[in-house]
Amino acid sequence: MNATDELHASLPLLIRLLLDKEILTPDQVKDVNDARVKDHSSLESLLVSKRMVMDQHIAEVYADYLMMPLFDTVPDEIDPHLVGLLPDKLCREHMFAAVATNGDVLDVAFTSFEDALMIDELQLLVNMTIRPLIAPLSVVDKILNTLYVTARTKFISHIEDFADDSQEDDRENGETPDDDNILELDQTPPPGPDGRIIRMVNQILDDALQAGASDIHLEPFEDSCAVRLRIDGSLRELTPPTKAQFIPIISRFKILAKMDIAEKRVPQDGAIAVKAADKRIDLRVSTVPTVYGEKMVMRILDKGAIPIELTGLGFDKRQSTDLIESIRMPHGLMLVTGPTGSGKSTTLYACLNLLNESDTNICTVEDPVEYKFKGINQVQVKSQVGLTFASALRAFLRQDPDVIMVGEVRDQETAEICLRAALTGHFVLSTIHTNDSLSAVNRLVDMSIEPFLLASTLRVLEAQRLIRRLCPHCREPYECTPELAKRHNLESGQKLYRPKGCDACRGAGYKGRVGVFEVVRITPHMANLIQSRTPLPELRTAAREQGMKLLLDSGMDKVRDGMTSLEEVLTVATAEDE
Repeated sequence: MNATDELHASLPLLIRLLLDKEILTPDQVKDVNDARVKDHSSLESLLVSKRMVMDQHIAEVYADYLMMPLFDTVPDEIDPHLVGLLPDKLCREHMFAAVATNGDVLDVAFTSFEDALMIDELQLLVNMTIRPLIAPLSVVDKILNTLYVTARTKFISHIEDFADDSQEDDRENGETPDDDNILELDQTPPPGPDGRIIRMVNQILDDALQAGASDIHLEPFEDSCAVRLRIDGSLRELTPPTKAQFIPIISRFKILAKMDIAEKRVPQDGAIAVKAADKRIDLRVSTVPTVYGEKMVMRILDKGAIPIELTGLGFDKRQSTDLIESIRMPHGLMLVTGPTGSGKSTTLYACLNLLNESDTNICTVEDPVEYKFKGINQVQVKSQVGLTFASALRAFLRQDPDVIMVGEVRDQETAEICLRAALTGHFVLSTIHTNDSLSAVNRLVDMSIEPFLLASTLRVLEAQRLIRRLCPHCREPYECTPELAKRHNLESGQKLYRPKGCDACRGAGYKGRVGVFEVVRITPHMANLIQSRTPLPELRTAAREQGMKLLLDSGMDKVRDGMTSLEEVLTVATAEDE
């Protein structure tokens, strides 16, 4: 292959086709390349807008190359039922349009070669067989305008009559208009290959909900794929689909989550609402491109699983009392600490549930908003438009709040505004990433927060971990040896329990999880120690002397009660006390 042939082969397909048909000249190719540096629209749109090529010529060379029918005339009448088949936004982003139906076959007019490769995804979206056609840009544009602009005009003409009734229904049901798009797992999928994919997607969701999973992982590899569920903090693998089925399954999930099914190069986020056994479950969906394809993770959010009572989370009576009395103070700061996935958000929501009364104005800023609550003003962080934790906090201070919840203290600016709000008559709740509760003091001092400010604003520090519960059906008793008793402050001969494994827990020996907590109430004595920059080990000692239990103490209580094993507690609550 000579240099000219190599250069020709490196050009985009459309340019090569137009050159071969002598519709575009070699001199014009350089002009096209120069224009593409500044204009990032599609190549087809660029060529037409620069008047280098007619859109009719583009459609003709594509139709000839792809051996597809040419659709180059706008019909006199367009079936209005086509409006609901394909989303307006998707059609305009990729410039294609539904033009006719014939039974279970949908004719779709495409304007480019790349978008014509979306046939499989569109078939999943509409549950119909797609018959692709090639059309000029102007034809597709007129069809889209006829379909969606006309439909929107009709919709607006009736919207006022509809709005009052729908809003009243939403208020009665406690749901948003998006609830119309809830996926019902009990519905029978359609026959055919698309129905098979829908059944597989529904089965994955049903398995996850039945197993009580917190996350669903869909992972592609070189010649295989994996579906794994995070159950009680550990990943367990399901029987995976074939590699050929993996991409349609991902596409189905992306359609449900209202993601761009054609975009596979950048991470995306979305949400799915699922109805199973008359219960609504929300899924937070995230995709990321890997070397072998898109990996998807779905976080399962069950609002009904949030305990309203703090004792339901695993706090003992003293911890629950300290926490409730602290958050009912008129102003101050509460910080919840712990690693990702330790249940910090659940604890904050349980506290907000207690404070959520008609005479209390509660504002939250979260990233993301995982659960929506009636009576609480919740704001979603949007960094791309400048809506950060700090900017939302500044706005909250002008909204006459009583209680403010900040998803996370990530930087000095957010920390300073939280402290300022706590000093000016508001109660502030937030999270911070540290190993234990009292380490939050050092972390904030590292952010240049003065210790005297912390001493005057902090009301309570709370740390937590999630540990696995022993399966009540198969837990195995044993006597604590003198060596274990001496090492872990237990009684020699005391009855403890360890995991065994049975059918009820699928051989794991554990079933469910429980929280291990430390609640440090900032008493006047603790405030004086913080203000005088007392080292962390001495703060922990002082907390214990005042009867407060740290993580290891709380974990050992659950070991003595037979709730979990000694080994499980030692995996999360040893480093803090060394």
